[in-house]
Amino acid sequence: MVLLALLCVSAGTPFESIYYLRDTNGSLTIDEVKNATFTSTSSDNLGAENGTYWFKIDDITADREILELKSSHVSYLELYDSNGKELNIMKDTRFPSYFLVKRNLEFPLYLKANFPLEAYFPIHLSDESSFASNEKRSLLSIGFFYGTAIALIVAILVFYFIVRNTQFLFFAFLVFAVLLSILTKDNVLYLFGVSSDISTSLEIFGHYLVGLSATGFMLFYLKVRPHQLWIKYLMLIISGLSTLFLIIYFATQNIISFTGVDITSISTVILMWVLMLMIAKGPRKTILILVYSIDILFLADYFILHIFNLSFINYTPAQVAIAASLNFTLIAILLLASFKDIQRKGVLMKQKLMFQVQELKELSAYKNVQDADDNYMESLIYQYDLENMEVRILNDISKGLSNEMIALKHSLSDDKLQQLTTSLYSKLGLDNGTDLQELSF
Repeated sequence: MVLLALLCVSAGTPFESIYYLRDTNGSLTIDEVKNATFTSTSSDNLGAENGTYWFKIDDITADREILELKSSHVSYLELYDSNGKELNIMKDTRFPSYFLVKRNLEFPLYLKANFPLEAYFPIHLSDESSFASNEKRSLLSIGFFYGTAIALIVAILVFYFIVRNTQFLFFAFLVFAVLLSILTKDNVLYLFGVSSDISTSLEIFGHYLVGLSATGFMLFYLKVRPHQLWIKYLMLIISGLSTLFLIIYFATQNIISFTGVDITSISTVILMWVLMLMIAKGPRKTILILVYSIDILFLADYFILHIFNLSFINYTPAQVAIAASLNFTLIAILLLASFKDIQRKGVLMKQKLMFQVQELKELSAYKNVQDADDNYMESLIYQYDLENMEVRILNDISKGLSNEMIALKHSLSDDKLQQLTTSLYSKLGLDNGTDLQELSF
Protein backbone atom coordinates (compact mmCIF):
# COMPACT_ATOMS: atom_id res chain seq x y z
CA MET A 1 0.00 0.00 0.00
CA VAL A 2 2.87 2.37 0.72
CA LEU A 3 4.27 1.61 -2.72
CA LEU A 4 0.92 2.39 -4.28
CA ALA A 5 0.73 5.68 -2.43
CA LEU A 6 4.18 6.68 -3.64
CA LEU A 7 3.28 5.75 -7.18
CA CYS A 8 0.12 7.81 -7.15
CA VAL A 9 1.59 11.02 -5.70
CA SER A 10 0.92 13.89 -8.06
CA ALA A 11 3.74 16.03 -9.35
CA GLY A 12 3.25 19.56 -10.47
CA THR A 13 2.44 22.75 -8.64
CA PRO A 14 -1.15 23.98 -8.30
CA PHE A 15 -1.81 27.69 -8.53
CA GLU A 16 -2.07 29.52 -5.23
CA SER A 17 -4.76 31.68 -6.78
CA ILE A 18 -6.71 31.10 -9.99
CA TYR A 19 -8.10 33.88 -12.14
CA TYR A 20 -11.32 32.79 -13.81
CA LEU A 21 -14.15 34.22 -15.88
CA ARG A 22 -17.47 32.45 -16.19
CA ASP A 23 -18.77 32.43 -19.77
CA THR A 24 -22.48 32.10 -19.10
CA ASN A 25 -23.52 31.52 -22.71
CA GLY A 26 -20.24 30.00 -23.86
CA SER A 27 -20.03 32.58 -26.65
CA LEU A 28 -17.16 34.87 -25.62
CA THR A 29 -14.28 35.28 -28.07
CA ILE A 30 -10.60 35.54 -27.17
CA ASP A 31 -10.63 39.29 -27.92
CA GLU A 32 -13.58 39.84 -25.59
CA VAL A 33 -11.96 37.74 -22.89
CA LYS A 34 -8.69 39.75 -22.99
CA ASN A 35 -10.61 42.89 -22.09
CA ALA A 36 -12.81 41.25 -19.44
CA THR A 37 -12.31 41.34 -15.68
CA PHE A 38 -11.26 38.04 -14.10
CA THR A 39 -12.13 36.93 -10.58
CA SER A 40 -9.50 35.53 -8.25
CA THR A 41 -10.13 32.43 -6.13
CA SER A 42 -7.96 30.20 -3.97
CA SER A 43 -10.31 27.25 -4.45
CA ASP A 44 -10.21 24.98 -7.47
CA ASN A 45 -13.78 23.75 -6.96
CA LEU A 46 -16.86 25.94 -7.39
CA GLY A 47 -19.22 23.02 -6.97
CA ALA A 48 -22.42 22.86 -9.01
CA GLU A 49 -21.72 26.15 -10.84
CA ASN A 50 -20.97 24.21 -13.99
CA GLY A 51 -20.62 25.61 -17.48
CA THR A 52 -17.93 27.25 -19.58
CA TYR A 53 -15.02 29.05 -17.91
CA TRP A 54 -11.98 31.05 -19.01
CA PHE A 55 -8.76 30.98 -16.96
CA LYS A 56 -5.84 33.40 -17.17
CA ILE A 57 -2.26 32.19 -16.72
CA ASP A 58 -0.02 35.23 -16.27
CA ASP A 59 3.36 33.55 -16.69
CA ILE A 60 5.40 30.38 -16.19
CA THR A 61 8.58 29.95 -14.17
CA ALA A 62 10.74 27.76 -16.40
CA ASP A 63 11.40 28.12 -20.12
CA ARG A 64 9.48 24.92 -20.89
CA GLU A 65 6.58 23.72 -18.75
CA ILE A 66 3.55 21.48 -18.94
CA LEU A 67 0.08 22.83 -18.16
CA GLU A 68 -2.36 20.15 -16.87
CA LEU A 69 -6.04 20.31 -16.00
CA LYS A 70 -6.45 17.30 -13.70
CA SER A 71 -10.19 16.84 -13.95
CA SER A 72 -12.15 13.94 -15.43
CA HIS A 73 -15.24 16.10 -16.00
CA VAL A 74 -13.95 18.61 -18.52
CA SER A 75 -14.46 18.99 -22.26
CA TYR A 76 -13.97 21.40 -25.18
CA LEU A 77 -10.61 22.81 -24.11
CA GLU A 78 -8.94 25.67 -25.97
CA LEU A 79 -5.73 27.51 -25.02
CA TYR A 80 -4.70 30.87 -26.53
CA ASP A 81 -1.85 33.27 -25.95
CA SER A 82 -2.33 37.05 -25.95
CA ASN A 83 -1.78 37.20 -29.71
CA GLY A 84 -4.76 34.87 -30.23
CA LYS A 85 -2.59 31.91 -31.26
CA GLU A 86 -4.24 28.59 -30.31
CA LEU A 87 -2.02 25.88 -28.83
CA ASN A 88 -2.42 22.21 -29.61
CA ILE A 89 -3.33 19.82 -26.83
CA MET A 90 -0.84 17.04 -26.05
CA LYS A 91 -1.59 13.42 -26.95
CA ASP A 92 -1.24 10.25 -24.87
CA THR A 93 -1.53 11.95 -21.49
CA ARG A 94 -3.71 11.01 -18.56
CA PHE A 95 -5.24 14.47 -18.22
CA PRO A 96 -5.67 17.30 -20.76
CA SER A 97 -2.21 18.88 -21.05
CA TYR A 98 -0.41 21.59 -23.03
CA PHE A 99 3.32 21.95 -23.73
CA LEU A 100 4.39 25.55 -23.14
CA VAL A 101 7.58 27.09 -24.54
CA LYS A 102 7.98 30.50 -22.95
CA ARG A 103 9.89 32.18 -25.80
CA ASN A 104 7.23 31.19 -28.33
CA LEU A 105 4.28 32.57 -26.38
CA GLU A 106 2.90 35.97 -25.53
CA PHE A 107 1.57 36.02 -21.98
CA PRO A 108 -0.90 35.93 -20.35
CA LEU A 109 -2.46 32.72 -21.64
CA TYR A 110 -6.20 32.12 -21.74
CA LEU A 111 -7.61 28.63 -21.20
CA LYS A 112 -11.21 27.90 -22.14
CA ALA A 113 -12.87 24.79 -20.67
CA ASN A 114 -16.38 23.44 -20.34
CA PHE A 115 -17.42 21.64 -17.14
CA PRO A 116 -20.68 19.71 -17.72
CA LEU A 117 -20.92 18.62 -14.07
CA GLU A 118 -19.05 20.25 -11.19
CA ALA A 119 -16.82 23.27 -11.82
CA TYR A 120 -13.63 21.58 -10.67
CA PHE A 121 -10.43 22.95 -12.23
CA PRO A 122 -7.19 21.76 -10.59
CA ILE A 123 -4.73 23.49 -12.92
CA HIS A 124 -1.10 22.42 -12.45
CA LEU A 125 2.19 23.57 -13.94
CA SER A 126 5.31 21.37 -13.93
CA ASP A 127 8.64 21.27 -15.71
CA GLU A 128 9.40 18.61 -18.31
CA SER A 129 11.32 16.25 -16.05
CA SER A 130 8.72 16.38 -13.28
CA PHE A 131 5.92 15.82 -15.78
CA ALA A 132 7.71 12.84 -17.39
CA SER A 133 8.48 11.33 -13.99
CA ASN A 134 4.90 11.77 -12.87
CA GLU A 135 3.55 10.17 -16.04
CA LYS A 136 5.78 7.13 -15.52
CA ARG A 137 4.63 6.74 -11.92
CA SER A 138 1.05 7.27 -13.03
CA LEU A 139 1.23 4.54 -15.68
CA LEU A 140 2.98 2.18 -13.27
CA SER A 141 0.31 2.77 -10.61
CA ILE A 142 -2.40 2.19 -13.20
CA GLY A 143 -0.84 -1.12 -14.19
CA PHE A 144 -0.39 -2.17 -10.56
CA PHE A 145 -3.82 -1.20 -9.28
CA TYR A 146 -6.00 -2.20 -12.21
CA GLY A 147 -3.94 -5.32 -12.86
CA THR A 148 -4.61 -6.39 -9.28
CA ALA A 149 -8.32 -5.69 -9.67
CA ILE A 150 -8.55 -7.65 -12.92
CA ALA A 151 -6.61 -10.54 -11.37
CA LEU A 152 -9.07 -10.53 -8.49
CA ILE A 153 -12.02 -10.73 -10.90
CA VAL A 154 -10.38 -13.66 -12.71
CA ALA A 155 -9.72 -15.42 -9.38
CA ILE A 156 -13.35 -14.93 -8.36
CA LEU A 157 -14.56 -16.44 -11.63
CA VAL A 158 -12.19 -19.39 -11.17
CA PHE A 159 -13.66 -19.96 -7.70
CA TYR A 160 -17.13 -19.87 -9.24
CA PHE A 161 -16.32 -22.53 -11.86
CA ILE A 162 -14.75 -24.71 -9.15
CA VAL A 163 -17.57 -24.63 -6.60
CA ARG A 164 -20.48 -23.40 -8.78
CA ASN A 165 -21.60 -20.98 -6.08
CA THR A 166 -23.35 -17.91 -7.55
CA GLN A 167 -22.15 -15.80 -4.62
CA PHE A 168 -18.78 -15.60 -6.37
CA LEU A 169 -20.47 -14.15 -9.46
CA PHE A 170 -21.95 -11.45 -7.26
CA PHE A 171 -18.50 -10.58 -5.89
CA ALA A 172 -17.11 -10.39 -9.44
CA PHE A 173 -19.97 -8.09 -10.45
CA LEU A 174 -19.35 -5.84 -7.44
CA VAL A 175 -15.60 -5.56 -8.08
CA PHE A 176 -16.29 -4.77 -11.75
CA ALA A 177 -18.75 -2.01 -10.79
CA VAL A 178 -16.28 -0.43 -8.35
CA LEU A 179 -13.46 -0.79 -10.87
CA LEU A 180 -15.49 0.91 -13.62
CA SER A 181 -16.37 3.79 -11.30
CA ILE A 182 -12.76 4.42 -10.28
CA LEU A 183 -11.39 3.82 -13.77
CA THR A 184 -13.47 6.62 -15.25
CA LYS A 185 -13.08 8.97 -12.28
CA ASP A 186 -9.33 8.41 -12.51
CA ASN A 187 -9.50 9.55 -16.17
CA VAL A 188 -7.65 6.47 -17.40
CA LEU A 189 -9.84 6.21 -20.49
CA TYR A 190 -8.54 9.60 -21.65
CA LEU A 191 -5.23 7.84 -22.33
CA PHE A 192 -7.00 5.78 -24.99
CA GLY A 193 -8.73 8.70 -26.66
CA VAL A 194 -12.16 8.14 -25.10
CA SER A 195 -14.16 11.37 -25.02
CA SER A 196 -15.21 13.03 -21.78
CA ASP A 197 -18.91 12.46 -22.49
CA ILE A 198 -18.47 8.71 -22.96
CA SER A 199 -16.17 8.43 -19.95
CA THR A 200 -18.66 10.29 -17.73
CA SER A 201 -21.51 8.08 -18.97
CA LEU A 202 -19.49 4.98 -18.09
CA GLU A 203 -18.69 6.49 -14.70
CA ILE A 204 -22.32 7.08 -13.75
CA PHE A 205 -23.19 3.62 -15.08
CA GLY A 206 -20.56 2.18 -12.72
CA HIS A 207 -22.14 4.08 -9.81
CA TYR A 208 -25.52 2.67 -10.84
CA LEU A 209 -24.11 -0.88 -10.90
CA VAL A 210 -22.78 -0.46 -7.35
CA GLY A 211 -26.28 0.40 -6.12
CA LEU A 212 -27.78 -2.40 -8.21
CA SER A 213 -25.35 -4.91 -6.71
CA ALA A 214 -26.48 -3.86 -3.21
CA THR A 215 -30.11 -4.51 -4.16
CA GLY A 216 -29.21 -7.82 -5.80
CA PHE A 217 -27.27 -8.96 -2.75
CA MET A 218 -30.28 -8.16 -0.56
CA LEU A 219 -32.67 -10.09 -2.85
CA PHE A 220 -30.60 -13.23 -3.39
CA TYR A 221 -28.36 -13.66 -0.35
CA LEU A 222 -29.90 -11.97 2.70
CA LYS A 223 -32.71 -13.71 4.58
CA VAL A 224 -35.12 -10.85 5.15
CA ARG A 225 -37.44 -11.41 8.10
CA PRO A 226 -41.10 -10.25 7.99
CA HIS A 227 -40.46 -7.17 10.14
CA GLN A 228 -37.58 -6.18 7.81
CA LEU A 229 -39.58 -6.31 4.58
CA TRP A 230 -39.95 -2.52 4.55
CA ILE A 231 -36.21 -2.26 3.88
CA LYS A 232 -36.53 -4.69 0.97
CA TYR A 233 -39.38 -2.76 -0.65
CA LEU A 234 -37.67 0.59 -0.02
CA MET A 235 -34.49 -0.66 -1.71
CA LEU A 236 -36.50 -1.82 -4.72
CA ILE A 237 -38.21 1.57 -4.98
CA ILE A 238 -34.89 3.43 -4.72
CA SER A 239 -33.35 1.14 -7.35
CA GLY A 240 -36.25 1.98 -9.63
CA LEU A 241 -35.62 5.69 -9.09
CA SER A 242 -31.91 5.15 -9.78
CA THR A 243 -32.79 3.50 -13.09
CA LEU A 244 -35.05 6.43 -13.97
CA PHE A 245 -32.32 8.98 -13.14
CA LEU A 246 -29.83 7.00 -15.25
CA ILE A 247 -32.15 7.08 -18.28
CA ILE A 248 -32.72 10.81 -17.82
CA TYR A 249 -28.98 11.44 -17.61
CA PHE A 250 -28.29 9.54 -20.84
CA ALA A 251 -30.99 11.66 -22.50
CA THR A 252 -30.12 15.08 -21.04
CA GLN A 253 -26.53 14.87 -19.65
CA ASN A 254 -27.44 17.19 -16.74
CA ILE A 255 -25.96 17.36 -13.26
CA ILE A 256 -29.28 16.83 -11.45
CA SER A 257 -29.86 13.36 -12.91
CA PHE A 258 -26.15 12.51 -12.40
CA THR A 259 -26.43 13.42 -8.73
CA GLY A 260 -29.75 11.56 -8.54
CA VAL A 261 -28.09 8.32 -9.63
CA ASP A 262 -25.31 8.83 -7.06
CA ILE A 263 -27.68 9.57 -4.18
CA THR A 264 -30.02 6.66 -4.91
CA SER A 265 -27.12 4.22 -5.42
CA ILE A 266 -25.49 5.17 -2.13
CA SER A 267 -28.90 5.02 -0.41
CA THR A 268 -29.31 1.37 -1.46
CA VAL A 269 -25.80 0.62 -0.15
CA ILE A 270 -26.71 2.26 3.18
CA LEU A 271 -29.94 0.25 3.44
CA MET A 272 -28.08 -2.97 2.67
CA TRP A 273 -25.59 -2.00 5.39
CA VAL A 274 -28.44 -1.44 7.89
CA LEU A 275 -30.04 -4.77 6.95
CA MET A 276 -26.77 -6.68 7.34
CA LEU A 277 -26.20 -5.11 10.75
CA MET A 278 -29.68 -6.21 11.81
CA ILE A 279 -28.90 -9.77 10.73
CA ALA A 280 -25.23 -10.05 11.80
CA LYS A 281 -24.25 -11.15 15.31
CA GLY A 282 -21.12 -11.30 17.44
CA PRO A 283 -17.68 -9.98 16.37
CA ARG A 284 -18.74 -9.97 12.72
CA LYS A 285 -21.19 -7.18 13.47
CA THR A 286 -18.41 -4.93 14.81
CA ILE A 287 -16.27 -5.56 11.73
CA LEU A 288 -19.21 -4.76 9.41
CA ILE A 289 -19.92 -1.51 11.25
CA LEU A 290 -16.31 -0.38 10.85
CA VAL A 291 -15.82 -1.43 7.22
CA TYR A 292 -19.14 -0.25 5.83
CA SER A 293 -19.03 3.04 7.74
CA ILE A 294 -15.72 3.87 6.07
CA ASP A 295 -17.02 2.75 2.67
CA ILE A 296 -20.19 4.82 2.87
CA LEU A 297 -18.25 7.87 4.07
CA PHE A 298 -15.85 7.44 1.17
CA LEU A 299 -18.63 7.01 -1.41
CA ALA A 300 -20.66 9.97 -0.18
CA ASP A 301 -17.67 12.32 0.02
CA TYR A 302 -15.95 11.30 -3.20
CA PHE A 303 -18.96 10.95 -5.50
CA ILE A 304 -21.59 13.37 -4.12
CA LEU A 305 -20.19 16.01 -1.76
CA HIS A 306 -17.30 16.72 -4.13
CA ILE A 307 -19.72 17.81 -6.85
CA PHE A 308 -21.17 20.50 -4.55
CA ASN A 309 -17.76 21.52 -3.14
CA LEU A 310 -18.78 20.13 0.25
CA SER A 311 -16.05 17.50 0.46
CA PHE A 312 -14.46 17.53 3.91
CA ILE A 313 -11.80 14.86 3.38
CA ASN A 314 -10.45 15.90 -0.05
CA TYR A 315 -9.22 12.53 -1.25
CA THR A 316 -6.13 12.41 -3.40
CA PRO A 317 -5.83 9.84 -6.21
CA ALA A 318 -3.42 7.88 -4.01
CA GLN A 319 -5.94 7.70 -1.16
CA VAL A 320 -8.69 6.61 -3.54
CA ALA A 321 -6.49 3.84 -4.91
CA ILE A 322 -5.49 2.72 -1.41
CA ALA A 323 -9.11 2.71 -0.20
CA ALA A 324 -10.19 0.66 -3.20
CA SER A 325 -7.24 -1.71 -2.76
CA LEU A 326 -8.17 -2.26 0.89
CA ASN A 327 -11.72 -3.06 -0.15
CA PHE A 328 -10.51 -5.47 -2.83
CA THR A 329 -8.24 -7.10 -0.24
CA LEU A 330 -11.18 -7.48 2.12
CA ILE A 331 -13.23 -9.06 -0.66
CA ALA A 332 -10.36 -11.46 -1.40
CA ILE A 333 -10.19 -12.46 2.28
CA LEU A 334 -13.94 -13.00 2.37
CA LEU A 335 -13.69 -15.10 -0.78
CA LEU A 336 -10.98 -17.29 0.70
CA ALA A 337 -12.98 -17.69 3.91
CA SER A 338 -16.09 -18.52 1.88
CA PHE A 339 -14.12 -20.97 -0.26
CA LYS A 340 -12.74 -22.74 2.83
CA ASP A 341 -16.22 -22.83 4.36
CA ILE A 342 -17.62 -24.35 1.18
CA GLN A 343 -14.82 -26.94 1.18
CA ARG A 344 -15.53 -27.79 4.83
CA LYS A 345 -19.24 -28.13 4.14
CA GLY A 346 -18.42 -30.24 1.10
CA VAL A 347 -16.34 -32.66 3.19
CA LEU A 348 -19.08 -32.91 5.81
CA MET A 349 -21.68 -33.46 3.12
CA LYS A 350 -19.55 -36.14 1.49
CA GLN A 351 -19.15 -37.96 4.81
CA LYS A 352 -22.87 -37.72 5.44
CA LEU A 353 -23.65 -39.07 1.99
CA MET A 354 -21.24 -41.97 2.49
CA PHE A 355 -22.94 -42.79 5.80
CA GLN A 356 -26.36 -42.66 4.16
CA VAL A 357 -25.16 -44.87 1.30
CA GLN A 358 -23.89 -47.41 3.85
CA GLU A 359 -27.24 -47.34 5.62
CA LEU A 360 -29.02 -47.90 2.33
CA LYS A 361 -26.76 -50.85 1.57
CA GLU A 362 -27.54 -52.41 4.96
CA LEU A 363 -31.26 -51.82 4.52
CA SER A 364 -31.08 -53.28 1.03
CA ALA A 365 -29.30 -56.37 2.34
CA TYR A 366 -31.90 -56.77 5.10
CA LYS A 367 -34.68 -56.36 2.56
CA ASN A 368 -33.11 -59.01 0.33
CA VAL A 369 -33.06 -61.45 3.27
CA GLN A 370 -36.68 -60.68 4.08
CA ASP A 371 -37.67 -61.08 0.43
CA ALA A 372 -35.87 -64.43 0.30
CA ASP A 373 -37.69 -65.60 3.47
CA ASP A 374 -41.04 -64.46 2.09
CA ASN A 375 -40.44 -66.19 -1.24
CA TYR A 376 -39.48 -69.41 0.51
CA MET A 377 -42.59 -69.25 2.72
CA GLU A 378 -44.79 -68.69 -0.34
CA SER A 379 -43.26 -71.71 -2.07
CA LEU A 380 -44.08 -73.89 0.97
CA ILE A 381 -47.68 -72.65 1.00
CA TYR A 382 -48.31 -73.40 -2.67
CA GLN A 383 -46.33 -76.65 -2.70
CA TYR A 384 -48.10 -78.22 0.31
CA ASP A 385 -51.53 -76.58 -0.02
CA LEU A 386 -51.50 -75.03 3.47
CA GLU A 387 -54.52 -73.33 5.07
CA ASN A 388 -54.43 -69.77 6.43
CA MET A 389 -54.17 -70.81 10.11
CA GLU A 390 -51.57 -73.46 9.25
CA VAL A 391 -49.47 -70.73 7.57
CA ARG A 392 -49.69 -68.57 10.70
CA ILE A 393 -48.69 -71.48 12.96
CA LEU A 394 -45.84 -72.37 10.57
CA ASN A 395 -44.58 -68.77 10.80
CA ASP A 396 -44.77 -68.78 14.61
CA ILE A 397 -42.97 -72.12 14.89
CA SER A 398 -40.25 -70.80 12.57
CA LYS A 399 -39.77 -67.95 15.03
CA GLY A 400 -39.31 -70.43 17.91
CA LEU A 401 -42.57 -69.67 19.76
CA SER A 402 -43.79 -72.30 22.25
CA ASN A 403 -47.16 -74.05 21.91
CA GLU A 404 -48.56 -72.04 24.83
CA MET A 405 -47.57 -68.73 23.18
CA ILE A 406 -48.99 -69.81 19.82
CA ALA A 407 -52.28 -70.94 21.37
CA LEU A 408 -52.59 -67.67 23.34
CA LYS A 409 -51.72 -65.56 20.27
CA HIS A 410 -54.41 -67.09 18.07
CA SER A 411 -56.93 -67.87 20.86
CA LEU A 412 -56.74 -71.63 20.25
CA SER A 413 -57.35 -74.46 22.67
CA ASP A 414 -54.63 -77.00 23.23
CA ASP A 415 -56.63 -79.63 21.38
CA LYS A 416 -57.25 -77.36 18.40
CA LEU A 417 -53.58 -76.37 18.24
CA GLN A 418 -52.56 -80.04 18.45
CA GLN A 419 -54.95 -80.83 15.61
CA LEU A 420 -53.58 -78.06 13.38
CA THR A 421 -49.91 -78.89 14.06
CA THR A 422 -50.57 -82.60 13.36
CA SER A 423 -52.18 -81.67 10.04
CA LEU A 424 -49.26 -79.37 9.27
CA TYR A 425 -46.69 -82.08 10.06
CA SER A 426 -48.58 -84.51 7.88
CA LYS A 427 -48.73 -82.18 4.88
CA LEU A 428 -45.08 -81.30 5.15
CA GLY A 429 -43.99 -84.90 5.84
CA LEU A 430 -42.28 -84.01 9.12
CA ASP A 431 -42.07 -85.76 12.47
CA ASN A 432 -41.88 -82.83 14.95
CA GLY A 433 -41.59 -79.09 15.47
CA THR A 434 -37.79 -79.11 15.32
CA ASP A 435 -37.87 -80.45 11.79
CA LEU A 436 -40.49 -77.84 11.02
CA GLN A 437 -38.25 -75.03 12.30
CA GLU A 438 -35.35 -76.24 10.18
CA LEU A 439 -37.60 -76.43 7.15
CA SER A 440 -38.92 -72.90 7.77
CA PHE A 441 -35.44 -71.41 8.17
